[in-house]
Amino acid sequence: MKGLLIKDLYTLKRYALYYAIYCAAFTLLAVFLDNPAFVTGLAMLLPLSATAAVVTCDRKDDWTAYSLACGLSPSVIAAEKYIVALAFSAVSVALWPLAYFLSAPPAVELSGLAMTAALSLAVVALSVPLAYKFGAERGRLLLGIIALALLAAAVALMTAFGDGIAAAPAYLLALPPAGCAAACVGSFFVTRAVIRNL
Repeated sequence: MKGLLIKDLYTLKRYALYYAIYCAAFTLLAVFLDNPAFVTGLAMLLPLSATAAVVTCDRKDDWTAYSLACGLSPSVIAAEKYIVALAFSAVSVALWPLAYFLSAPPAVELSGLAMTAALSLAVVALSVPLAYKFGAERGRLLLGIIALALLAAAVALMTAFGDGIAAAPAYLLALPPAGCAAACVGSFFVTRAVIRNL
């Protein structure tokens, strides 16, 4: 797994400057416009982009077939991709509290953080198996459509139940991210099966 991780980090090194610019731009927009929801978009963009980049490299250069031929199991290959995607998800979700507190809110509100984490984990759960099943380009298109639907659903939910969600106890706010984390576990098994059939 370490070799695959190094290869993927080397692949993503080419995009490091772009990712840093994205993080800075989205965070600054969130701070200056007093709206941390801009970081929610980043939390969807970063794991999707990183997953597409590493899976594209794997498929173009047959790294998955090579790894399988070298004796790596589909579980190890899938787990490594989830580590990369979840790392990018964690970085972008961590920017939400930073943007939130830099915009000097009158009171602490965790609902936006919960929705950001849930959407980011949902993107991870969907992007890895879709990228392996359909290829990164078609998978990215499908996921773009799904991401828009998820974002629209989250905005509709926040609009319809805004005050109720903001006032919800922390344990209820933990349910959407926990559900999406569970979806990542199920998604891992789907990805493993897809890799096994490549």
